[in-house]
Amino acid sequence: MDKTALLIIDVQYDFLPLSGSLAVPDGQAILPVINDLLDKNKWDWPVIVASQDYHPKGHISFASTHPPHKPFDPLLVRDARGTTYQQTLWPDHCIQGTKGTEIEESLEAYSAFEGYITEFQRPAEPTAEWSEAHPGDQKLPAAGPLSTYLRNHGVEKVVIVGLATDFCVLQTALSALSASFRTLVLGPAIRGISPEDTQKALEKVKHLGGEVIDQAEENWKPGMERWCKS
Repeated sequence: MDKTALLIIDVQYDFLPLSGSLAVPDGQAILPVINDLLDKNKWDWPVIVASQDYHPKGHISFASTHPPHKPFDPLLVRDARGTTYQQTLWPDHCIQGTKGTEIEESLEAYSAFEGYITEFQRPAEPTAEWSEAHPGDQKLPAAGPLSTYLRNHGVEKVVIVGLATDFCVLQTALSALSASFRTLVLGPAIRGISPEDTQKALEKVKHLGGEVIDQAEENWKPGMERWCKS
């Protein structure tokens, strides 16, 4: 595992039941799996990265920014780069300085790595939406801050876990693949907002050369160990 990084995507209060403002259904089910991955007696990760959604108030993706639109409405918006695209509007979430941005404390093992886990907060631009842990990597896959950080630490492979499969997990996986990292998405440690879109997301990862371990796979450890060592 000397060249494999663990990427923990957005395991934050606002994305988790019961109180998260944008809670991912069954999101709490991933916590025991990620705690297992953070057990130093079982796994020897040379690099661990945790990403955080980190928005300013009035963010372009918030329904409250576009009255009278409601959360989950689609809306054509223009971002800071001059790009017009269809944005799914969200409830206000992961606002800077709030509890919702913090990593869930139920990840008991997380604190054992304090000072070792590198946290990446996505750029806090009011008029730009970043859905991946590699901001900027979609245009310059070799030059984004996370890609650069991983390469500087000798990483060649990444294991991706976290929330939500059909958004930030998917975009992080696609960015990692475009940056030429071998990529595995661990099904038991991810959950998505829409079951249909989650399945499409995982199929897209596989189509582009990524590895996916099925969510229903209870005995996932041997397969992941083999992949990490391959």
